[in-house]
Amino acid sequence: MEKATLDNVERVAGSGKVVMAADDYNVVSIVRDAIISGKSATFYASLPQAKAVKAWYWTPDRVEQTGIKKVSSEEKAKIASELGVEDIGSFRCNRIQCECGQVYGAFEFLQQGVKEHGRDTVLSVFALKDAAVMRVNPPDLLVCPNCDELLPERMWYDNGTYGCCFGTEE
Repeated sequence: MEKATLDNVERVAGSGKVVMAADDYNVVSIVRDAIISGKSATFYASLPQAKAVKAWYWTPDRVEQTGIKKVSSEEKAKIASELGVEDIGSFRCNRIQCECGQVYGAFEFLQQGVKEHGRDTVLSVFALKDAAVMRVNPPDLLVCPNCDELLPERMWYDNGTYGCCFGTEE
């Protein structure tokens, strides 16, 4: 292992986070166990590892139950023009109706992400080419941009390198 790699590992571990290395089977098993348990974690995994998790997780039944759908070209254009996030890939998510009537979809989700984490962070996530970010049981607090109330439902989202999974009884 190169010293530069260990320097990065040391920096991450020194900040209070864990760095883990394991074979594909064990990584997928650990992510799956976290999903089922309901514990919250974020995994930065290889694309094959993420693909294996998603193949197990995103069954046709789950896609139907969650209402997750590809973001329309119109919404992608709005995301690009108003948020400056040009390429969200094959991003898909569900849409949540707030009590005030506002619909919370991909635009609002990414708008909140830019507000909370900064545009550069959001762009970095969508720029990943060799890794995937899998948010497991994320404790996101979704806020309606119209009335500032917390939304009562979960946001389900996924693309090739960024997505979430919530606990399941399987």
